[in-house]
Amino acid sequence: MSEIKIPTSQTEIIETRIIPKSSCYIIEIVYEKQEEITNNQQIAGVDLGVNNLMAVTTNQTGISPLLIKGRPLKAINTFYNKQRSYLQSQLKTNHNKNNSHRLKKLTHIHVGS
Repeated sequence: MSEIKIPTSQTEIIETRIIPKSSCYIIEIVYEKQEEITNNQQIAGVDLGVNNLMAVTTNQTGISPLLIKGRPLKAINTFYNKQRSYLQSQLKTNHNKNNSHRLKKLTHIHVGS
């Protein structure tokens, strides 16, 4: 549907996602990769989540698992959503607009950080 070509070394692409951001687009290419067999290698496992942003563990002895809280990021995102909702409602009520410089700045700061 488009002349845009994105070079990738993967041949078995499952899905491509285009995600709009405030000043650009992010393109994600989803593919499956065969599991590699490891013989006595050091391996770390990472589990991404929301309340616990990241849980990391490894097969190394003496290394304790790492847990990174996600709640502070959830709080920042909730604050952003509330601010955005408030600004949008003010724009619609007072000016019958959908966007403003203040709203763009809020979104740019939120996406950029």
